[in-house]
Amino acid sequence: MIVWIASYPKSGNTWVRSFLTNYFNRNTTNFNLDFLQQIKRFPRQELFDQLKIDYTKFEEIVKNWINMQEFLNLKQEFTYLKTHNAMCTVNNYPFTNTQNTIGFIYLVRDPRDVILSYSNHLNKSIEYTFKMMIDKSAREKIDNKNNDEIILGSWSENYKSWRDYNSVKKIIIRYEDLILNPYENFFKIINYLNQINKLPIDEEMIKKSIENVTFEKLQNLEKKFGFNERTHGIFFRKGKVGNWKKELNIKISSKIEQVFEKEMKELGYL
Repeated sequence: MIVWIASYPKSGNTWVRSFLTNYFNRNTTNFNLDFLQQIKRFPRQELFDQLKIDYTKFEEIVKNWINMQEFLNLKQEFTYLKTHNAMCTVNNYPFTNTQNTIGFIYLVRDPRDVILSYSNHLNKSIEYTFKMMIDKSAREKIDNKNNDEIILGSWSENYKSWRDYNSVKKIIIRYEDLILNPYENFFKIINYLNQINKLPIDEEMIKKSIENVTFEKLQNLEKKFGFNERTHGIFFRKGKVGNWKKELNIKISSKIEQVFEKEMKELGYL
């Protein structure tokens, strides 16, 4: 069964994957970025090739969402997957179902900080990124290919799609809470996984895993060894809360607050 690590881009997904893979490996030494391969993204090229899916046609990807997950679940073990896909249904094809998914961790981040990090990641202007973040039909390209593999939706639609999926037990974590109270919130994640798939709770390992994957350490690893998930610039850019106050044009921040007012108030960002 699948446990999703889901989020809109640049919202802490890779940080949580780093923590979890360090925890799974009971690693007490230096974190290795190769651990991240234990929580692979979905969808991905490997699955398209194995199942002979024509990934140049988005409708074929959508049609095979469940087929790919059924293929992964043939192993009859818990599979952790990263995704930025919205929890949506397209042409009557659902992104997942209860036959394949047991639960999910959804990471959410203040969209005013997301836009700065995502703009850098895409190597696009703030204005371009803003238009993408408010586009309910937005898609994301993977590996710089010409085809679209992921349907993001807008920042708010992505969040609401997962928030409102009540068919499985879930947990929603704010990126800001991970930064400000790391032990409390990473413990919540491990406790949640204990409830859905009996992952053992080891408080000392939680502390060690947090210590091993601080943003500074991940940033240093990227500088030293590179990072294959990077597209442009630095992947682990700043990892701070509230950068938008200094770096974001007030007109853009005001537009974000206006468009996403309801969800931002719900999440305590306004």
